[in-house]
Formats: sequence, structure tokens, C-alpha cells
Amino acid sequence: MAAVPRVRPRIGTTSFVFPASWIENVRRLARRVEDIEILVFERPERAGPSPAEIEEIAALGRAQGLTFSVHAPLDLALASPDPAQRADSIEAVLRTARLTAPLSPHTLVVHLEPAAGGLGGPSLSRPPQHDDWRRRAASSLEALLAGGLSPGAICLENPDGGFGAAEPLLDELGLSAALDLGHLARDGVPFDAMLARHLSRARLIHLHGTEPGGRDHRSLRHYPRAEALRLLRALAGAGWAGVLTLEVFRQDDLEDSLQVLAGWWREAVGEDA
Repeated sequence: MAAVPRVRPRIGTTSFVFPASWIENVRRLARRVEDIEILVFERPERAGPSPAEIEEIAALGRAQGLTFSVHAPLDLALASPDPAQRADSIEAVLRTARLTAPLSPHTLVVHLEPAAGGLGGPSLSRPPQHDDWRRRAASSLEALLAGGLSPGAICLENPDGGFGAAEPLLDELGLSAALDLGHLARDGVPFDAMLARHLSRARLIHLHGTEPGGRDHRSLRHYPRAEALRLLRALAGAGWAGVLTLEVFRQDDLEDSLQVLAGWWREAVGEDA
């Protein structure tokens, strides 16, 4: 009897790999990956994509069997002490969600700005300013849920070392997680604790290398090989079927990363990715 292939992650990358349009990136990436993270880093009314582009991207996805994730704008202030800033950020996320709805994205990645005194790092202590920050962040996230987003579709991304003061919100609101393990490796932080706490809720894992000079979001050739093998064995052992996003922004880095990842998967798991 033939062996049953084990469950494996879907391999994805970003929508900013080629110096070309949104649509051309999706068209060219469809032959290389299974998921594309549409990076709406700027407000869509300023930098796109347009509704017509989204419709065409959705059609390409259906034809090519692609899935999509979406990254909300980076200039959010969902936990700001200023109510006007929070309201503006809530509306920016909802506009992004409405714009990209034709893609049927499985996640909407959202950043929360760091709390006073820092949000990341290994400590999960919550001094009073973190409690205030967390209440404001929770209020904004609840407004996103009231605006029609599902808890599982909202994916909080860890800022560098960990979720810190935001961690309780994942359970309290039933949110998903996007785990940027590339940044952990950059900072020399082991991924074990984050995987143990959050893999079951993770829909995305961001992986990328850091060059010797400190520049991250580069080829996986710059990611620690031993750590990569441990990670892939852990994901295979858990039967994790989320999206492993190669968070790179250049064609050479993507092509190199795909080759490196395929070799690591064979070495770690004993079968082709």
C-alpha cells in the first residue's frame, strides 16, 4: 500500500516580488506558489489596488487554484489614546476588508502598535500602561468584529519577540495569529515557546532570512538551517496545514528560497514538498 502523504503547509509569498503591477505579480507567482499575501501596506485609496484590479486578481486566483491572504495598512493606530486616530484606523481596516472581499481571503493580517514600554520580548508582565493600551486595542478589535469581520479571519502578527501585552486578546476575542519567525531568528529568539503557545491558532507563518549585515526579508539561505529543520519537523508532526509565507520582496530571493525550502523539507520530512 502506498504511503499517504503527510499534511503539509501551503507555500506562499508576497504580492511585491516583481517590479510590476499587482496583477502581473499574481500572474507570474501563480506558477510558483499556492498562496499570495496581498500587501496593502498603504491605504488603498492612496496606492491601490483598485477594485477592478482586485476583481482580476480574484479571477486569476480561481483559474490558477490560488488562495489569498491580505495584510492591512501599516500606519494603523488601533490602540492610540486618541479616539479619532483609533476610529480612522478601524475604518482603514474595514475599507481594506471590503476592497479585498472578492479574493475570499483566509486571513487579514493586522499590526498593533507597541504598547508604552515595548510590546514584544519574552516578558508578558502587564504594568498599568499596558492594561490601558490593551483595553484600547480590544475596543478597536471589537469594533472590527462589529463591522463584520470574523474573529478567526483577523490575524494579529507578533511584533518581533512576541505578542506581549496583546497576547490575552487572542484568547479573549478568539483571534488568529500570524507568526513572523523570520524576525525571531533575526533577533536570536528561539521559536519553540511561540509555536507551543500559538501554532494551533496560526493561519500564517512568515519565514525569511537575515543577511550578515542585518538586512532581513532575504532568501532563506540566510535562515539558520538547523532551526529550519526543527521547525519543519515540528510543523509536519503537528499536521499544520496553514500557509508558510516566504516574506521576501525580490525575485532572486523568492527563487532561492523555494529551492532551499524544498531541500530542507525533503531532509526534514523525507518527501518532496
